[in-house]
Amino acid sequence: MVANIIDKSVLFLIQQGAVENTEEQKEIYRYGMELQIYYIIHAAILISLGLLFGHGLEVALLLFFFGAIQVNAGGYHAKTHARCMSIMTIGVILFLLLLPIYQNNLILQLVSTIVGTATVITMSPVAHKNHPLSPQKSKVLGKRAKFIAVVLASLWCVLMFFDMSVRLQGIIPVVMAFTFVSLICAWTSKKICKP
Repeated sequence: MVANIIDKSVLFLIQQGAVENTEEQKEIYRYGMELQIYYIIHAAILISLGLLFGHGLEVALLLFFFGAIQVNAGGYHAKTHARCMSIMTIGVILFLLLLPIYQNNLILQLVSTIVGTATVITMSPVAHKNHPLSPQKSKVLGKRAKFIAVVLASLWCVLMFFDMSVRLQGIIPVVMAFTFVSLICAWTSKKICKP
C-alpha cells in the first residue's frame, strides 16, 4: 500500500516535470518519500504513546528537538525502519520514565545540558559510513548542530532563570542526554567515519 502511494506520487511528479524520468531520480524520490511516510507514521505512534501517558506535548517537543540536533550532528542510525522505530519507542518510554526525575532534579538537568551541549560542540557532525560527508558539508552541519545545541541550552537557562513551567524544564536536559548517548554510540561504532 505504501509502495503504491509512493509510485503514484513519483509518477505525478514526473508528469508535472518536477522530477526527471530516469531510474536514478525515481529511486531517489521513492526512498525519500518512503522515509517521510515512515517518519510521519512513527511520530504519530510516539506522540500517541505520549498522549496515552498525559505527555503528548513533551513527546512532540522531544521528537522536534532531538530530530533537529540529530539531522545536523549525526548519531546512531539503525539498519532498518523497524529497528529505528523500536529504538525510538524504547527511547520515548525511557523519556516518559525519566522526565519526572529530571523535572525534580536541577543538578541532573544542569549536568545533562552541559555534557550534551559539550558533546555536540566537540564531536559533531558524526557521519555514517553509508552517508559520508564532504569537508564543506561537514562544516555546515557542524555549525548548525552547535548552534541548535547552544540555543537549546540557552532556552533551558531561560526556563530555569524565570522559573517557568516545570513541565517543560526537564525536556531539554533529557534531549541533551539522549544526544550524548546517540553521538557516543555512533562514534564508537565501526560504522562511522569522521571527515
